[in-house]
Amino acid sequence: KFGDVTIESELRDYKPKAESLATKKGAWYNAKQVEDTVEGLTEAAGLFGYAFAEVNPDFVRDKDTRTMSIAYKISDAPRVYVERVDINGNTTTLDKVIRREFRLAEGDPFNSFQVKRSSDRIQSLGYFQEKLQIEQKPGSTPDRIVLQANVEEKATGELQLSAGFSSLERFIINFSIRQRNFRGKGQELRAGVNYSQYSKSVELGFTEPYFMDRNIALGADVFRRDLNSFNFINQSRQTTYQQITTGMQVRMGAPITEYWSFAVRYGLSFDDVSLNELTYYYNGQCDPFLAGRYLCDAIGKRTTSSVGYSLVFDDLDNRLRPTRGRRFVFSQDFAGLGGSVNYIRSNVDARQYWKPFGNYVFSLSAEGGFIHSFENPKTPGSDPVRLTDRYFLGEPQFPGFDIRGLGPRVQRQFYDSNGNPITARNQVVDDSLGGRAYYLGRMELELPLGSGAREMGLRPSIFAVMGSVFGVKRPQTNDLPNGLRRCRNNTTGVVTEQSYGSSCSESQTLLFEVPGFREVFYGDTWQPRLSVGFGVNWRSPFGPFRIDLAKALIKKDGDDPKLFTFNVGTQF
Repeated sequence: KFGDVTIESELRDYKPKAESLATKKGAWYNAKQVEDTVEGLTEAAGLFGYAFAEVNPDFVRDKDTRTMSIAYKISDAPRVYVERVDINGNTTTLDKVIRREFRLAEGDPFNSFQVKRSSDRIQSLGYFQEKLQIEQKPGSTPDRIVLQANVEEKATGELQLSAGFSSLERFIINFSIRQRNFRGKGQELRAGVNYSQYSKSVELGFTEPYFMDRNIALGADVFRRDLNSFNFINQSRQTTYQQITTGMQVRMGAPITEYWSFAVRYGLSFDDVSLNELTYYYNGQCDPFLAGRYLCDAIGKRTTSSVGYSLVFDDLDNRLRPTRGRRFVFSQDFAGLGGSVNYIRSNVDARQYWKPFGNYVFSLSAEGGFIHSFENPKTPGSDPVRLTDRYFLGEPQFPGFDIRGLGPRVQRQFYDSNGNPITARNQVVDDSLGGRAYYLGRMELELPLGSGAREMGLRPSIFAVMGSVFGVKRPQTNDLPNGLRRCRNNTTGVVTEQSYGSSCSESQTLLFEVPGFREVFYGDTWQPRLSVGFGVNWRSPFGPFRIDLAKALIKKDGDDPKLFTFNVGTQF
């Protein structure tokens, strides 16, 4: 076992206490713990500016008591200052793009933590190969040190033309061009076109991370997005409403401290939400018996003019593939600076990453949001927050459930010949209504693979997800046991309504008919849903690939669980 553990430091202002060490008296002797302690003391000395301090363990074995006493001796060394910062290997990226990520400059006192922080920030740019190391070399005098960053550039331009298939969007075609290091200045330029049966989009964007060589990020985006919301009846997908959005956003961000930053943005968008008039309209108006009152309330054109801000804390070791650190974002958006929409939307997102042992990466994340409208409802009794502004949960962010597969919804259940409602999932019309509030938590353990699999971009993981979306005003629902048939007199034009089982006379024309049905409201509860599963991320030649096998352990009435999901291609 370990005997007495002491520290003998010759450094003037670095006198660590033995009680803080991992090697403790009475514990079983462990050579790996001794090695880790030496490394930790060396790094800690570097925090005080002693880059060349040496830590040597002095062992004293006692055969009688079968113990090993250790004295960690920290030799005297001069306090070190940075003489020079050298950068090698960059052929495209300008020196200043790399240097501005350094937390140390020429003449600064050496600090090992700031060296590690500099390495993390450079790696997070995504311009260089992984395993970047900043070497520490002796300077011209014993109290000087040279920091040398040896980078190996990788391609930062992406030209992608891909086709894929996903359980969410069916067939996908994606064309995108992106340069994350435009002209070697660290600027990002991107353009993309996405097409699927579920959504279509065109987007252009540009970001300057250091505007006028100042630590201020400035960017702008313009976009056009077409979304078809849908449900399934007998495995046949039926489009409900179509949303066409055209808009733009300008944004600016700046750091407050090393880890805190603040960003502001302004957005302007134009929305047009519509329903198929041949299917859901009668006499030029949306008919609640055909579409449901909740869908009729959603249609129309509107303009959203919003301003927002985000407060961000980020000390991740790598923003692209983090293994350690935290990220916290609080944001709010206020709509109502002109336009026809007035609301305040608040969101919070927090994530924590650890490496508990080996190359395993464990992460916890939690997010939530709430939207409050300052408008009067479109029709008496309806929800003031529009359907298209609400939160939705399901595939892909909540594996174990189908797209928009949990939360408030209205199911239209048809009556059978005996007058009983048919509740089989594939024979009801299911419309998700979303919610004004949501929360979502995720716990995930990324499993390490061999070097070959890592180079291919394979990242398997096991996870558990918990969350809910809720908080809508109960919608008006219909119950028509006998259905509805409308007939118009060919001579007078008078429209009469009768039950579904009847028929129009010879002097009448059938306008439309709906079999007997009832509408049932489900799912508006804060109580959590829970799923557990196994997933694999793959950076494939065809684009990002994600496969999940997840089981919903806790669900509520009306929820739509789904065991297996996958996506290939780029997803909007």
